Amino acid sequence: MKTSQQQALVSLLQDGDATTVGLVKGKLIEGGHARVPEYQELMTLLTGPAKESMREVIHEIEASKALGDISRGLAKLRTLSQLEELCWDFARAEQPGFNGGPYKRQLDIWANELGKLIKPNATSLEKVKCMARYLGSEVGLSGNSHDYYHPRNGHLPWVMEFRSGLPITLTLIYMLVGMRLHIPVEGIGAPGHFLARLDNVIFDPYYKGRILTDGEWELIASEIPERQRPYLAKACTPLQTMHRLLINLRNCYVKRDDTEHRHMMDHYLAVLQR
Repeated sequence: MKTSQQQALVSLLQDGDATTVGLVKGKLIEGGHARVPEYQELMTLLTGPAKESMREVIHEIEASKALGDISRGLAKLRTLSQLEELCWDFARAEQPGFNGGPYKRQLDIWANELGKLIKPNATSLEKVKCMARYLGSEVGLSGNSHDYYHPRNGHLPWVMEFRSGLPITLTLIYMLVGMRLHIPVEGIGAPGHFLARLDNVIFDPYYKGRILTDGEWELIASEIPERQRPYLAKACTPLQTMHRLLINLRNCYVKRDDTEHRHMMDHYLAVLQR
């Protein structure tokens, strides 16, 4: 962008006329994500309301890009790695400029530390006990029973930060850490409560990785019609996991009367079902 163009935009944004500022912001947004570095440079020339207007322009562009990335990611979702990337995209849609890199590295660190605790010939039960002891007790991951329907419980980065979340987001952390160690932790879509499984060991990350007894699992199975019980035993695919995560987030937004975000979840659910 030429200096003369910059000066013209600065002048228009600082004009103070709401209609003019609105038109300028609209044209800037049309410039798209490729122009964001120029707009960030332009912000150094702005002050007061004009600077805030430019910040809103950048926010709108970055949020729009994140939403597009999510829609494309949902349409091709097949693997757990792709599901992880979508979680960072969701955070970016909520917080433009968000960088998932530090959170990926945190998962790497947790996996590295956990790997040191698991013996080479450990059984599935021993591996689960190690995961529960490390992720549940040492890292402190557990369910948020105090504010269950807060939307942050459904967003992976903030669950990692606050060490609390929903059954599905906590299980997802165990799955992603397991993936890094080639330990195939699966998600199980039990009615009303998402659980984790490694081979034949079923456990609950919401309660710090507590292992379920056979009797508890039988009680859960008894709560659904007999013809549906074979499906309960099957691991959720990444697509099914994301579908349930979106349903959980939608419920959070419904509880908070957040219509804008609820509509957004409806859009994503529609993309998944195509």
